[in-house]
Amino acid sequence: MGAREVRGAVEEAPQERQVARADNRTNRKERTMNDTQVYIRIATPSDGEKLRAMFARSSQKTIYRRFHIPYPVVPDWMVTLMLEADHHDKESLVAVAEEKIVGHAMYAREGDDGEAEMAILVEDEWQSRGIGRALLSELEERARPRGIGVFVGEVLGENRPMLGLAARSFAGTGYAIEGGVYRVRMPLREAAALDLRAA
Repeated sequence: MGAREVRGAVEEAPQERQVARADNRTNRKERTMNDTQVYIRIATPSDGEKLRAMFARSSQKTIYRRFHIPYPVVPDWMVTLMLEADHHDKESLVAVAEEKIVGHAMYAREGDDGEAEMAILVEDEWQSRGIGRALLSELEERARPRGIGVFVGEVLGENRPMLGLAARSFAGTGYAIEGGVYRVRMPLREAAALDLRAA
């Protein structure tokens, strides 16, 4: 899977109050955010309709920031791509609230250098509630034991919340800009700590 198949991201600057607990039997983590129970779990192919419903509830700005294409309807091939995972080189997670999928995050390994492209989308109504940060944290926890040390992503220059989230979440985040698109490189926390000790 090429890097361009996982494009963009949308996030928020969360002010969250949360309680989390892991359920090892269901591979999900439950969190209370602003008095609403949200859980994060591995996505499955059966999530297609709920993922399409999330896209339908999302604004065109949110869709554009995620895909860098103003899809009026996100195509079926993209939905399939977003739900495929081998749980090693590629992972896909969803956030569920009130029986709806309200967020999605994924990574896909790029070659053998320990880097993986990452993307997140949270639907508009659920932004600024900490869901994106929770998805990113869980994605990182799953990536590190699989030999991934760096997330990379292409983020539109207008998507300041995502750029800010990357800087707050990952020490040593670097940016390269070309044509209004930032190529963001985010060392995962364990890898970042090793780099600092070596400096």
